[in-house]
Amino acid sequence: MRRLLARTLIPIAALAGAAAALPAAAAPATPLSPSAPQAREALAAKVVVIGVPGLTWFDVQNSPELTALVGQANVGSIAVKTAGPHTCPVDGWLTLGAGTRAWGSVPDQPCGELPAVADGKVQGWQTYVDRQAEHHTGAPLGRLAESRANVCGFGPGAALALARTDGTVTNWQPTFDATKLASSTCGDAIVDAGAMPIREGRKEFRAKVADLVVQARAAGGWVILAGISQEVEWAHQETLPVLQLPPDNGARWLTSDSTRRPGLIQLTDLTATILRGEAKPIDPAGEEKPGPLDGNEIRVDGDVHTDSAAVIDERMDTNQRFDQPRPMLVAVSMTILAAELIALGWFWFSRSKRSRSVFSFTLLTQGGFFIAVFLSTATFWWRWPSPGLSLYAVVLAISAGFAAVSKVLFGRYAYVGIALAAYLILLVDGVLGTPLQFGSMFADGPVIGGRFYGFGNSTFATLAVAALVVAGVAAQKLIDRSRVQAALAVLAIGGAAIVVDGKPGWGTDFGGIIALTPAVLLMAWLTWRGGITLRALIGIGVTGVLAVSAVAFLDFLRPEDQRSHFGAFVARLLDGDVADVLIRKLEMAVAFFSGPAGWAMLVAVVLAMLATILPDRVPSAAYRAFYPSRTMVRPTLLALSTCGLVGMLLNDAGVALPAIMTGFAVPLLVAHLVASPRPATVSPESHLVQEH
Repeated sequence: MRRLLARTLIPIAALAGAAAALPAAAAPATPLSPSAPQAREALAAKVVVIGVPGLTWFDVQNSPELTALVGQANVGSIAVKTAGPHTCPVDGWLTLGAGTRAWGSVPDQPCGELPAVADGKVQGWQTYVDRQAEHHTGAPLGRLAESRANVCGFGPGAALALARTDGTVTNWQPTFDATKLASSTCGDAIVDAGAMPIREGRKEFRAKVADLVVQARAAGGWVILAGISQEVEWAHQETLPVLQLPPDNGARWLTSDSTRRPGLIQLTDLTATILRGEAKPIDPAGEEKPGPLDGNEIRVDGDVHTDSAAVIDERMDTNQRFDQPRPMLVAVSMTILAAELIALGWFWFSRSKRSRSVFSFTLLTQGGFFIAVFLSTATFWWRWPSPGLSLYAVVLAISAGFAAVSKVLFGRYAYVGIALAAYLILLVDGVLGTPLQFGSMFADGPVIGGRFYGFGNSTFATLAVAALVVAGVAAQKLIDRSRVQAALAVLAIGGAAIVVDGKPGWGTDFGGIIALTPAVLLMAWLTWRGGITLRALIGIGVTGVLAVSAVAFLDFLRPEDQRSHFGAFVARLLDGDVADVLIRKLEMAVAFFSGPAGWAMLVAVVLAMLATILPDRVPSAAYRAFYPSRTMVRPTLLALSTCGLVGMLLNDAGVALPAIMTGFAVPLLVAHLVASPRPATVSPESHLVQEH
């Protein structure tokens, strides 16, 4: 049996990682909608993008002219996040021209005026080029103009989008000219309709934009009206309107393979649509190599919509879905923390049975919170009255509900119920394409350029803790019968989490499998052998690297426009263009230490990790007795620390990743210790403890 496990342990881990990518690598390209042939025929004629910085769904709702266009168009919302902290008009237009998130504005300064065009060249162009190198954006300014001939432009923003790599602009006019647009010298077109006025004149400007769309439609082809950026640097961040006219085979919802969400596209999808996904390799500023377009061609999906007012209301509700989770995350967290502190004070001074139970319940509620953030999206709270308050109440109710049910079903082992629920819910969500992630408290969301699909860092942290705890409990049940069976159970439970987290189209989480794979392998080895040697530790590390590499390479073998960031990373690595990517991720990780919160998280994480390797130094008699009371406590805690440590060192989330893991795991552990009237000890009579 030992030889069997030795031959099985490493290959299973590698095959689990490879299996995450094999279906995606072998699958055909995502089919376009049934209307794709007609759409491509129309796009071949002309694509006219009309950009309006600051155009919101509120403007569409309050403009009869724009509302009328909604009923005649394929509709969606557009995420306009660019490389910088704010999406000023200059950022939006440069991003449209590069097909990759660009950085145009200066941090902590108001949005500047768009540069003038003199002698056929954008003034100060080199400043923008240098800014890309300074911030390691890799944005190849000028790619749109260099890749697509016969594109014409109107307005100052269009000059930025259509400037060549040296800043020169051809086939451009400072104001809109309908005759020029309809001529044979103008193929595709970019039109700057001007920024939406902040206060006065907004009504008249909306009517002007609608009239501009009507004139552009007369030129034939497809017209895309889109909010291209925020109008000022301090504007409220939200997704903006995008309409595509004329609709093809009925007005439906816009989407793309970048977002995989009906009704949502991103700014760089406009560039990919104009270029038909074919971009000329352009060397970006700095040391980076030419990269692919960030976006994908726009397509349509979903049911036909017929009610303009209902569509606009739904889009505004969707903005609430993205707007409320972050502030409510803080509100719910502070509420649970306050309840824990009050319960702790009561327990500290009274030591009564009731106070012990209440304190344990508040800790379990914090554990339930890591489930509630996802399940809350299934309630459609953003359609309720007072969406923010509704989300607050729903998350607290689900958190407390899971704590209560787990306490009733599992008693003092309630942590098992919460971990098992989190594990199963996230596995199912991943297989279904992560519908519970979209707009949840743990998703960065489209407004700030976070994930449109897949598992983010917070979700991975939750899944990692749940998977390792469930694996530890299952192994504890089996270990007295057979260490081999217990180790295989760890591999099966942990391997399922790795596959779901890593498979492109499911979790699509490259950084996550890098952290979770060695943790699962370490836990399986400790379960099997009880200890570990340096040779075994090196073997676990090599196996983890091979498993992750297999996923990334198989994704790389897919067509370029179908790769996730797994394959994109391999492509950059093979091109020698990975340094700037790593620098950006390192900068993001280090940014957490710009304030006291980051250092506080680091101290908490280090203390938690030290407790897993130096249990005798922990000033808690209950914990010191608990650590040796079960065979699987040590492997489980060491695996959690390993996952957190690797994630902190290799993930752009930095210290935040193990901090989130700690926020989930520690309350469950403390709740169990508090619920036990006496410290758990190893004795012939402690049969129940040994079982669990």
